Amino acid sequence: MSRVGLIVAATAAVMGVALAGCSSGMPDWMPSMPDWMSSAPAAPQLQTLRFESDPPGADIRTIQGQTCFTPCALAVPSENQPITITKAGYVAQTIQVTVAPPPEHSFWENPPATLTPNPLQVVLQAQAPPPKPVRRPRKKTVQRTHTAAKSTRPPAEASGPFPAPPPMQQQGAPASPFPPAPAGQ
Repeated sequence: MSRVGLIVAATAAVMGVALAGCSSGMPDWMPSMPDWMSSAPAAPQLQTLRFESDPPGADIRTIQGQTCFTPCALAVPSENQPITITKAGYVAQTIQVTVAPPPEHSFWENPPATLTPNPLQVVLQAQAPPPKPVRRPRKKTVQRTHTAAKSTRPPAEASGPFPAPPPMQQQGAPASPFPPAPAGQ
């Protein structure tokens, strides 16, 4: 075998042993595989995100469950995520934090992406008071008495197949059920 073939075979054998050693039964003396060769996804990088509110003291909640009261800062993953801001007596708000492209960098550097907005500033709006109930005016009650006082009602108009009853006479003899006699008879 040539010298080059021997080097290639030895390199392949060492790499095979190194890669085969990645199983759970790998001896402690054998070096582990470098991170760049791993197929496992890298954990997201954490970045400090600052929060401010007007008025201060608002409750901040991330999608990961982290909380703080403004003004404050939290270490959050560098990924798009909603942030919820609440305070008693104010309208709750949810703001989307996004990942912006990393700043200009050289080929050899790998800076993390930046979260925007950072700092996250919020002006909270006071909740409108509940509407007052509408008060309807009370109906006036009329007391009716059963006396022989004169009626103030206008005569009822005829409706239906029967004629309206004759108006009541104010004084004198009771009304006759017969029509009055024509004059001159």
